[in-house]
Amino acid sequence: MARTEMDRQIEEGVEQAAVFVGRFVSGAPMGEQPRAPGGTPRGVHVLLRLAVVAWAGWGAWTWWGLQEHERVIRAGVITACVAVPLAVVLSVLGRKRRRHMRSLVLPMALAMKDMLPAWDDRQRLRALTIPLDRSFVKIRLPDGWHGQDGHKDMLRELVQDRMGGQWSGEWNLKSYPFSVVFTPQKPRAKLEPPETVDFFDPVVQQAIAQCKPGQLVLGLDERHKPVFKEMTGETAMWALSVGSGGGKSSFLQMVITQLVGQGATVVGVDVKMASIICFEGVPGIHLYTDPGNIGDMRSAIKWVAREVEARNYVKKKDPRKDFDRLTLILEEGNEFGDASKAYWNDTKEKGDPAGDPIWGDIASIMRMGRHVNVTIIGVFQDLREAAVGSRGLRNMFRLILMGNYNANQWKMIVNTTPVPPSVDRAGRMMIIEGNRRIWIQVPYAAPDAFREHSLKLRRERGYSTKDLYGAPPSASPQRLPSLLQESKPLLAKEPAALESAGLDEDGGAVTLVKDDLDEPELDEDLDELAESDEEDEEDEEGPELLALAEISRRLAEEDIKVSAELMRQHKRRRSDFPAGVVVDGRELFTYEAIASYYRPDDAG
Repeated sequence: MARTEMDRQIEEGVEQAAVFVGRFVSGAPMGEQPRAPGGTPRGVHVLLRLAVVAWAGWGAWTWWGLQEHERVIRAGVITACVAVPLAVVLSVLGRKRRRHMRSLVLPMALAMKDMLPAWDDRQRLRALTIPLDRSFVKIRLPDGWHGQDGHKDMLRELVQDRMGGQWSGEWNLKSYPFSVVFTPQKPRAKLEPPETVDFFDPVVQQAIAQCKPGQLVLGLDERHKPVFKEMTGETAMWALSVGSGGGKSSFLQMVITQLVGQGATVVGVDVKMASIICFEGVPGIHLYTDPGNIGDMRSAIKWVAREVEARNYVKKKDPRKDFDRLTLILEEGNEFGDASKAYWNDTKEKGDPAGDPIWGDIASIMRMGRHVNVTIIGVFQDLREAAVGSRGLRNMFRLILMGNYNANQWKMIVNTTPVPPSVDRAGRMMIIEGNRRIWIQVPYAAPDAFREHSLKLRRERGYSTKDLYGAPPSASPQRLPSLLQESKPLLAKEPAALESAGLDEDGGAVTLVKDDLDEPELDEDLDELAESDEEDEEDEEGPELLALAEISRRLAEEDIKVSAELMRQHKRRRSDFPAGVVVDGRELFTYEAIASYYRPDDAG
């Protein structure tokens, strides 16, 4: 029997009715357009639609079947009184969810188009689950998806960008349904070194006892564990760039004490006269701490350079030879560099180089010393290239400790960004070794405690000079600062001389001190004024003591032309220059001793 047009219309009507019923019962939108995200959930739509149908059926049966009109009206009023406030409450409560869907879920689903190209926008939206508390992000993945072309990283970066913070993903790509769940990473607790560390704490002492020769404990790190560094190989030369109050002195005292325990010889140059003075008298520690005797400090550095030269010669003859450690401590390198330069400018002669040659000796130690167990620890408040003689030595300090620094110092020395914030605490330093950065807290003890412990270590373990091929230079007696030297009125017994000099009889306006004698412009006048008193002050039984100006004048009578200024330079620079005698704050000499020094047949 052929189908008629009526049959076809009936079939289409039945099909549309079935679709309508299916959409109605399932809570789906009744039109073709999908429901906007963030609206009422589909389950609520199902319940509301069934409730309306049930209410309409009951009302119709009661109204027409039972003829109970008042009952239907009364039930309708009660239902309206309950339904309207409930709808308002649900609408208000659903506003937060709708905002969450429209501001976060929908934009993120649209942004996943490149990562999930096999799905359309609606499928990606249904695949994305983000609860209101944002505790996790779940993304259902298409079959056969394996994160190719970097899509895994792109998804993680998208989640981190939209959700903020760091997120880690748990991937399920082996069993259906495939998905990934992102959860926020818990922020790591900020670790810091301890605020203070006692050098005699058992943890520190046990770590020191475990050290191999050449290995030292520098402090405790952020996990409160000892940090070991070796003063050998590439890290044989150390430098500190630490501002005032950063704990440089405690660091040096701690390191020297450990070096003493390993039988090392230590040469300390300290113009500050404070950091390492506590080790005075400890065997094997040679200190040069008088800023008035810069020549002694330079001599000590030159001696270390000669020791390096001798050790390398021995090493060439006997490659298996091992040497005891010799370490040069250069404390307050910035101040030493300025003082040494001034000393060189005052004492250099015609033809000498303009630059301070002491940095050449230091460069030789740094280049040739590590091979024969000679090392340097340089301490600077500001490790500029100019502070190390502008000879490219800064890059030879392969292990650097920084503390109390500013951004400019970091950029100049390390030259990386971002600049880590400095910690303004004594003893808090950062170890910089290549690309490694470690914060430590330096162990501390009283200077006297370091000294006593060092003496005890020397008694228990002994000290040997078998690997020293010479003796370090003896330190000169410390020069009394000019303001502490005894002074007296200038020629108080000679009113005529005072009057000619423009002074009153008290002479209180001008005093004669040792420093004044070192000034060339004062020496000539003082020498001439003092000649009248020399005969009275001369000891009748001893040789005649004269000023250098008078000796120079008398030498000229013998055709030996040596100026008084040249004599003063030789006195400062030459160790064999005749010794003088200090009389009333003035250094005087015998004519015969100076004349013998400069006569052609006896001159040295």
